[in-house]
Amino acid sequence: MPKVTDAHRAARRDQILQAAWVCFARKGFHATSMADVIGEAGLSAGAVYLYFRSKEEIIVAVAGEVFGGIEHRLSAYVAQDPPPSPSDLIDFLAEQPVIARAAAPGDLFSLLLTVWAEASRHPTVNEVARTLLDELRTVLGQAMHRWLDAGNSLALAPEALAPVMMSVVQGMVMQQAIDGQPPFEQYRAAVRALVEAVERPGPQ
Repeated sequence: MPKVTDAHRAARRDQILQAAWVCFARKGFHATSMADVIGEAGLSAGAVYLYFRSKEEIIVAVAGEVFGGIEHRLSAYVAQDPPPSPSDLIDFLAEQPVIARAAAPGDLFSLLLTVWAEASRHPTVNEVARTLLDELRTVLGQAMHRWLDAGNSLALAPEALAPVMMSVVQGMVMQQAIDGQPPFEQYRAAVRALVEAVERPGPQ
């Protein structure tokens, strides 16, 4: 029998998660059955259960996929020199869900609403979400401290501004998922202007 490679296992697992993503975005977590995921993946039940023992395991894995991508992109962005300003950070943050949505196998914004709702009541998904939110707040705060260390100032402490910046982006996703409004570029310009109002750039 041919040996199953790590690359093959990773590809098969990703195939299942992409199928689950499509199903969860379409029907939500609780209305989706394992049979739905199996059918969408085009695999046998045995193949799917080889990677995930239950729908709950798939939910947790999908939640990790949804939350994980933005952290890596943000960490790379904030490491640049000179450090980005807070308004640059919110501009970058606002763009990330739009970019990710275009590449997603199913509607990302509908899925995000489902994941956030599940995080409020499912202990394991809550742990995944809490860890990521804490890490994002930390990365944003550290990025703004670097900007302050470069001779700039802010009307608010970075630790106070970081969660507000994150909630602004979450609000955009919620509104877009519900009625497709407001237009992204309009929203992006507005949130950038709001953050620019608390910036005090130093001498150039």
